[in-house]
Amino acid sequence: MKMRIKLSVNSEKCRKKAMQVAVAADGVTSVAMEGEFQDELVVVGDGVDSASLIMALRKKACHVTLETLEEVKKPQVEEKSITPHCCIAQCPVVSNEQPRPEVYRIVHDSYGPTTGCLVM
Repeated sequence: MKMRIKLSVNSEKCRKKAMQVAVAADGVTSVAMEGEFQDELVVVGDGVDSASLIMALRKKACHVTLETLEEVKKPQVEEKSITPHCCIAQCPVVSNEQPRPEVYRIVHDSYGPTTGCLVM
């Protein structure tokens, strides 16, 4: 549902408070200011109670009037059949072979035993 609400007072304080009230309403997904003088509040949402929103705006922000109220149609997503993709070459082979432990040999530093540095 998309509502276009006209604000009667064109002040920054009124716009800010109206935006706060509209954003706090149940079901609202987006709120924007539009119009030549930024005096129209556009509220988009699903299941928004327009009457209670108008009453809350009049009580908490400034006097407002509902200009338009229209239903927004959601685009239908077509389900396409997807062919299964097989990746036989990338699948690991399962075997019962135990992993072999890594063996490291300790090599002493070429500067001598005074540095105490061991390289693995």
